Amino acid sequence: MLTRNKSLKILLIEDDLADATLIEDLLGSLNESLFHLETVKSLEIGLACLTAEKFDAILLDLSVSDCLGGSEAIAILKYRSPTVPILVLTDSNDEHTALSVLRSGAQDCLVKGRFQRTLLVRAIHYAIERQQVEEQLRQQAIRERLLGQMIEHIRSSIDATSILQSTVTEVRQFLKTDRVLIYRCQDWASQFDDDQKGAIVAGDGLPLGYIENQSITAALAVSCFVLVESQSVQAIADVSATGLADSSQELLANCEISAILSVPIWQSGDWETAKERLEATVFETEKNQDVPASYISGQTVDKPQAPDFRSENRNNLWGMLTAYNSCSGVREWQQWEIDFLQHLANQVAIAIEQSQLYRQLAIANKKLQELATTDGLTGIANRRQFDRVLILEWRRLAREVLPLSLIMFDIDFFKPYNDFYGHLRGDDCLRQVAEAIARSAKRAGDLTARYGGEEFAVVLPNTSAEGAKVVARKICDCIASLKLPHARSSIGSYVTLSCGIATAIPSSQLSPDTLIRSADSALYQAKNEGKNRICYASSKSKSSPILM
Repeated sequence: MLTRNKSLKILLIEDDLADATLIEDLLGSLNESLFHLETVKSLEIGLACLTAEKFDAILLDLSVSDCLGGSEAIAILKYRSPTVPILVLTDSNDEHTALSVLRSGAQDCLVKGRFQRTLLVRAIHYAIERQQVEEQLRQQAIRERLLGQMIEHIRSSIDATSILQSTVTEVRQFLKTDRVLIYRCQDWASQFDDDQKGAIVAGDGLPLGYIENQSITAALAVSCFVLVESQSVQAIADVSATGLADSSQELLANCEISAILSVPIWQSGDWETAKERLEATVFETEKNQDVPASYISGQTVDKPQAPDFRSENRNNLWGMLTAYNSCSGVREWQQWEIDFLQHLANQVAIAIEQSQLYRQLAIANKKLQELATTDGLTGIANRRQFDRVLILEWRRLAREVLPLSLIMFDIDFFKPYNDFYGHLRGDDCLRQVAEAIARSAKRAGDLTARYGGEEFAVVLPNTSAEGAKVVARKICDCIASLKLPHARSSIGSYVTLSCGIATAIPSSQLSPDTLIRSADSALYQAKNEGKNRICYASSKSKSSPILM
């Protein structure tokens, strides 16, 4: 606000010598010098003066020779110096003229010869004060609009890295400060854990090597400690004149921090509660292998609700948003700057927690999808995933007119194995067989699945009958090399497999079930002909055994 005893610099644009002298007499005083008046005779010269110097107010005579009209002259002056108030001087006591100049942006309209010194001085002071109020409101509107844009940008993203970096960039541009950064402070509960040390996670205006500088991070850790202790902001206009301990003051000075404004980024307890709920959901799902497909079908997860920062549980300091001057020197931080940064820090805190929730949701969703498509015992694909992949490959290869092969395996005499060795050993046998099959069919497009019980299947896209026979032989050899003892097998001392193979060129007129039936028929033939063998089903449902 205007200080009344301050000397004000006034630009008078007046080409009438008598009127100019009158104004000078009215503003002059033998005892005090409240005004410094500079008089020019044309609008053109006045514009040049505004370019070269700063003025507190403009007195404009509408009758100067190059004044193209009240509205146009005022518009030109406002364009050149938008924050300098204009008081119009006119010879006409016309209400229409007065309203016209006020609508054009002038603060007041005075009729020559009808005002005394007191009225003129009061009019100048009031014009300056009104202009200051208008400018403050304009700046506030700009700040609110920018804050709204920044908040919208923060809320529209779930990428924490992008949010933090865009925040520091926009804050630095708006506050016109040397450097802005976001510091992730260490976990104070685990301050001796090296993995929990603080670090700069986003910055703008930072010189090369700044983030890695240990002195800088030590200074920022000091600021974090101050925030934790005070539970409020840290606004220091002059580091050299602050009440910080000598060591802390010296540390900040050595880091070329002359003025600093830090606001805390609190993390509420709601995040931990939500995280526990997520983990509990996954745990319950892991216990129930029959996960509903609709729940883990891969659809986009609903947006989580942001924690309410009005909650009392806000005592966990995540980090801080810091703006400071280095080479620019001392800076008196304005209250609106503090409020602006605090509001933004609250939004950043919400965005960070939202990003954490999204990450946990993504992990949980991925885990649930894995549970839905993976056999819990063996770790390979389950029957649901087998059905899905077989349909997709059938459709794809039908378009490309390429072969699709399917191998079905069954562990020979597995029920007697379970009865003799027990279910734990039986489960271990299933795991080893599944691993051996998956190891042998390892092309990117191949799929190994547990078809059911002791039965397994391998989907081989773009694989001919001969290629499928090679893979089947490799799998059987791999199982044989394991030498898993089987005391209840009537055909040998170790675990063996029976295998059925089918190959077809998929067609949109046929169903993938035809391939399954053919492979299953070949498997049945292999088991019926003595087990421990590979049989291949031809397109005419004929098969021929290949003895082991």
